[in-house]
Amino acid sequence: MPTIADLPEPPGLPVVGHGPALARGGTMHRTLFRWRDRLGPTYRVRLGPITAVVSSAPEIVGAVLRERPQTFRRASYLSDVIDEIGGHGLFNAEGDDWRRLRRSAVPGLSVTSLRNAFGTMVRSTGRLRDHWAAAGPDRRVDVLDEMTRYTLEVIGSLTLGYDFDAVRRPHADGVHQRLPLIASTLVRRMYSPVPYWRWFRLPADRRTDAVVAEASALVADRYADAHRRMSAGEQPTCYLDTLVKHSLDHDEPLTAKDAAGSIVSMLVAGEDNTAAQVTWAMHHLANHPEAQAKVRAETAEVLGDRQLPDDAASLSRLGYVEAVVKETARVNPPSPYLIMEAVTGTTIPDGGDGLRVDPGTVLILLTDDGADPGPFRPEQWLSDPPAAPASHPFGGGPRLCPGRNLALIESMLLIAMTCHNFTIEPDTSGGPVGERVTLAVFPTNVGVRLRPIRG
Repeated sequence: MPTIADLPEPPGLPVVGHGPALARGGTMHRTLFRWRDRLGPTYRVRLGPITAVVSSAPEIVGAVLRERPQTFRRASYLSDVIDEIGGHGLFNAEGDDWRRLRRSAVPGLSVTSLRNAFGTMVRSTGRLRDHWAAAGPDRRVDVLDEMTRYTLEVIGSLTLGYDFDAVRRPHADGVHQRLPLIASTLVRRMYSPVPYWRWFRLPADRRTDAVVAEASALVADRYADAHRRMSAGEQPTCYLDTLVKHSLDHDEPLTAKDAAGSIVSMLVAGEDNTAAQVTWAMHHLANHPEAQAKVRAETAEVLGDRQLPDDAASLSRLGYVEAVVKETARVNPPSPYLIMEAVTGTTIPDGGDGLRVDPGTVLILLTDDGADPGPFRPEQWLSDPPAAPASHPFGGGPRLCPGRNLALIESMLLIAMTCHNFTIEPDTSGGPVGERVTLAVFPTNVGVRLRPIRG
């Protein structure tokens, strides 16, 4: 039966292996896909002392996602890095700890809860519309910067019941200005050949420690208030309230540290993926005026004179807008790979005899095929069943991302509001569009000009 030793590997360096090649340029997934095209769907790479399996084979990817958390888990070194930075929560918990946190987290991220919080998202979307209208049509909009502030404002309100007011006050001081530093530090540590931060702190690490402490202090203050209100019988109004109420109702302890870890990880992850996805969507719409026109025709029919979808029923009628979001995730998946680890020795189905892996084996799953995705065509999501190829933008199996509904609602709101109120024109004065990777794959240099068409 084949084992890791039987897999091909690309040329590498002594001791450090393939780490430098993967770190070069900040687009690890592109290098992994190039090696896949040369070596086949399943191969191995060496990351210092670790030998990892890389695979885009559907049988392997599907089996690993299905068999979490019993047989596979998130790579332990990655979970350790997240824990050490203060972000322990649903994202990196495993086993019984994950089951405990998921029981308390799911109610706060359910469709019902998000529907109840819809007004908060509408408020922030309206603020962004007014901000863009006031800025005028000749200003170059740095889309990623705007989307980062918007998503941080939304996730702050939904998780903490706290209004960062980041959209209207782009230069105002606040913890939301510094939160993105946590994601960049996480990525730097994830791909560091040695865990240097365990022995000494660089200036960037000390700045990150200060941001985590600042965010944790805010969460602790909100946690104390939530505990008081939920103990008095009030109903939850945000995700933190739901966590506290669940712990009280089911006698499952939730400490301030638990709450801080869960909320900090959600603030970081909730901002990254959605900001990246909407920025890519704006880029595609700016360069595909025919798709933009179809969105505008649909919103004109559904919304009429309203500036944006201000109720969930209206949003549910925007089928083409939803297709734009799904097509964006297909063409530019926010997380093109997942790093997993085998909990037990097992055989993964791989067409023939399967692949035998030992406990502790690291697996890097390529969650889309990496080939040229072809043209941007939202229409292929409108057929039943969809004509678009399968992909895993939010993972799969029992650990399917619980924030996927929030990401979809935010993205649809933003796209509908923008196309309904503005014509999106590309602005390439900042240079060509590129990519960079933190916890998601971000576009760089996406600029647009927004020409008002109403109000």
